[in-house]
Amino acid sequence: MLKPLWIVVMTSLPAAVPAQNTGNPAGLSPDTPGVEAAKPASDHANTQDKLFVRQATLGGRAEVELSTLAQRKATSPEIKQFAQRMIDDHRKSNDRLQRISRAWQPELPKDLDPEHQAMRKTLADTSGETLDAKYVASQIMDHQKTANLLQWHLSYGQNEQLLAYSAETLPVVMHHLQMARDLQARLMIMDQRQRQ
Repeated sequence: MLKPLWIVVMTSLPAAVPAQNTGNPAGLSPDTPGVEAAKPASDHANTQDKLFVRQATLGGRAEVELSTLAQRKATSPEIKQFAQRMIDDHRKSNDRLQRISRAWQPELPKDLDPEHQAMRKTLADTSGETLDAKYVASQIMDHQKTANLLQWHLSYGQNEQLLAYSAETLPVVMHHLQMARDLQARLMIMDQRQRQ
């Protein structure tokens, strides 16, 4: 005998979750304060927060280092100005992130990740307009990745200070991305004019 459809549907659904269930249980370590009540402390960092801090620190450190190199070696005054803006903005952002995460003392690598080490070598070995173009292209890629990282953290993070940092930093990163895209467009126009 066939069961009515509503019985089949109701028995296949998971049990209802209480309305006060907040936080991200998939990212919580067993010693998270308040985990028993499914209300973890808002100042506690979950696994996603810690991963975010690591990746954002690596990216921010790379921004300062690569932009310092470009600021010194670029041929275009616009590129030098952009690189200086990246140095200033990312140092400020890096300092804020470090202050927020100091409480749980995250373990951070001492050097750049392999991808940024390769870009550092490329920029160090390059000069002239080629350096300008490679630096701007790397800035577009890095700011796209950073925007994705910030959006991911806003979806899965827990620490209120870090979430506020991500929410305030995302528009700045999007502005940097647009600046880099505009610079790339101008470089391409200049290159086409020189070839004519």
